[in-house]
Amino acid sequence: MPRRIAAVVRVGACLLLVMAASAFAADTNSKNSAVGTWILNPTKSHFQNMPAPKMERLRVVKDDEKGLAWSLTGAGADGKGYHHEYDGPTDGSYHPIKGAENPSTVAYTRANSVTSWVVKDETGAIIETGSGSVSPDGRTLTLKGTMKTSQGESQFTSVYDRR
Repeated sequence: MPRRIAAVVRVGACLLLVMAASAFAADTNSKNSAVGTWILNPTKSHFQNMPAPKMERLRVVKDDEKGLAWSLTGAGADGKGYHHEYDGPTDGSYHPIKGAENPSTVAYTRANSVTSWVVKDETGAIIETGSGSVSPDGRTLTLKGTMKTSQGESQFTSVYDRR
């Protein structure tokens, strides 16, 4: 079960990153756009009742009013590598997360500069919700959310530095 929780955390972090990217895509000239490469800063991140990943690299390649595309590569607390991807709309409809250990889907929505997401597992149960933001200087991406784990609901904050 801890391995499944770690996989859910990784997928959640990806989703959160994508959502944060979407939140700031409306102004493509802004330094707050999430397009680019982000590295998890484990000393600034917090994972309640969940094992923290050893490393993560998020690459956001598309972040506009109609869609989002990202890939996340990392290593879990156990050292096992993973790779997840999303390329789809931000219209509130559910679409698969490629590479997820357990089948899951995500729905992204935007309202002005706010982006939200919801992740469902293969049974259709909601397993994660969250939001994200890029710092005013454009150097830090902070994602906050809630996930369902074997210990109940857990909150997380993932902080990424732009590379």
